[in-house]
Amino acid sequence: MMGAGKQCVVFGLAGLLLAGCETGSHIRNASAGGAAGLFSCRQISGAFAAYDRDRHSWSALKNIAAMTGLDTARLESAKPASYYEQVKNSANIALLVQGCQPL
Repeated sequence: MMGAGKQCVVFGLAGLLLAGCETGSHIRNASAGGAAGLFSCRQISGAFAAYDRDRHSWSALKNIAAMTGLDTARLESAKPASYYEQVKNSANIALLVQGCQPL
């Protein structure tokens, strides 16, 4: 049986590992798919700003996803706003891959 402190450490490390894998996946998608030279920093930032203004818009979500390489096939929720953190992280990674200032 594990103590509470050890459990926290184990769960914390597992969370970091999963976050690292997801970030790596976003970088591969951004460099291979959407952002690799196809869109300017201004276009990516503008598409994110449009989604940020209307987080209930599927078209704004799909637009920024196409620019950043975010996989929309896995998006299952009926609410585009529930993907805000994923979209923002994806936009930041795409901007960094381009050598731009993140959001």
